[in-house]
Amino acid sequence: MPKVSCIVPVYNVEKYLRRCLDSLLSQTITDYEIICVNDCSPDGSLAILEEYRKKYPDKLRILQNEENMGQGRSRARAILEAKGEYICFVDSDDYIKSDYMETYLTEMEKGDFDFVIGGYIRDVEGKFQECLVSDSDWSILTYTVAWGKLFRRSFLVENAIDFSDKRHGEDVYFSLRVYYHCEHYKVIPYAGYYYYLNRNSTTGRMNYQLNFERTVTDMFDLLMKRCDLTKISEEKRRHIEYDYLANMINALITYGHGCGPARMKDKYEYFRQDRERRFPDYRHNPYVGLRKPKGQTLKIRMGVGVTMLLSRLHLERLMFQVISLLR
Repeated sequence: MPKVSCIVPVYNVEKYLRRCLDSLLSQTITDYEIICVNDCSPDGSLAILEEYRKKYPDKLRILQNEENMGQGRSRARAILEAKGEYICFVDSDDYIKSDYMETYLTEMEKGDFDFVIGGYIRDVEGKFQECLVSDSDWSILTYTVAWGKLFRRSFLVENAIDFSDKRHGEDVYFSLRVYYHCEHYKVIPYAGYYYYLNRNSTTGRMNYQLNFERTVTDMFDLLMKRCDLTKISEEKRRHIEYDYLANMINALITYGHGCGPARMKDKYEYFRQDRERRFPDYRHNPYVGLRKPKGQTLKIRMGVGVTMLLSRLHLERLMFQVISLLR
């Protein structure tokens, strides 16, 4: 049985797939398998997968979806098919350093961890930027991506941690489920995952989705349907509440930027009503502030802190209206 199962959803990535597979096949350890899930890709991706499977029949497996299922459901299917004790995820237009699996595996086996989380390197047209994560609980909720982590398979399966079947935001839901259930994890000061900014990917197209706040609430609806927030600590519950505020504020600022006053009015009213219904005590969240929470990124601290300050001054609506006019 392999130690690690590396899960790779594949859709419309023939331009980048070889780079991804070559990096996976160049690891400094040998005790791993690669599970590629072809999600009915209309381009030449399947032919490339078949080529690599012929060359590496003991290393690479292909799962063929009968219909297009999306990245989240493709990953979920592969988790159940995985043979490894541990699971990592790699997007098919990204790639990893040769010591990636070994580094994570070494750290994972030092303790009884549910998962290990590390940083990544942004690859924007050949310009690289290293991004390390802070050693705090906020790293789990802030870096809402499945990659850049190594999970114990039993942790995912026994807690039925899955992905949303939505086309956007599935990683937000997955990360919330991971945070809800996790007891032991480790943050490592290592960046071995190359996140390639591919503007043709699902992620690259998200700026054009004008109602991302609805996606956020869909993810939290699903979380609250599957998980009882009264059964976790007050600290964890407040962390999730803060994460809700951060995601909704980001949705309105980032995806509502320049949308116009009329559209922003609808977005803001939706946010205002939803937070009162979902987290009626949000005004007393102890983590909201310009200098806190410790371990959270400056961007998120400022976004949440300034918005909540303006809310107390009854200027929040005006702030979002101004944002709606910016081009």
